Amino acid sequence: MATVTPKLTISSSDLLSQPVNLSVSTSITASHTSGLDRKAITSTDKGTASGQVTIHTAADFTAPAYVYIKNTDTTTTDHVIVYDATTSGNPILLLLQGGEFAFLPANNSIDLKAYAVTSGTIVEFMVFGTEA
Repeated sequence: MATVTPKLTISSSDLLSQPVNLSVSTSITASHTSGLDRKAITSTDKGTASGQVTIHTAADFTAPAYVYIKNTDTTTTDHVIVYDATTSGNPILLLLQGGEFAFLPANNSIDLKAYAVTSGTIVEFMVFGTEA
């Protein structure tokens, strides 16, 4: 089994009256991964299945999984929208501007899919499974 160590640091000297310095990390024992992937998103609407990118499929892992997602576009207005493709209404979970990323625990009962504001936007992603 592999160990994955995600870390997050948040700092600011001018957000509040006192400096903000937050740093957290954790260790995840991952037995499986989807592998690092980059795909072009050609769909610009969650109602259009063709051209969307599947980030995580509910049946891939039986235990909690962790998802890394990055919008590789450098234009901030070229958003990648990640949504719950299993729930009625397809609720939007994330809106990543160009250059933004997310690392989050995935609900293993839902599929995560992505579409983009601009066709051709590249999304980078990887799923870390704690059990097969």
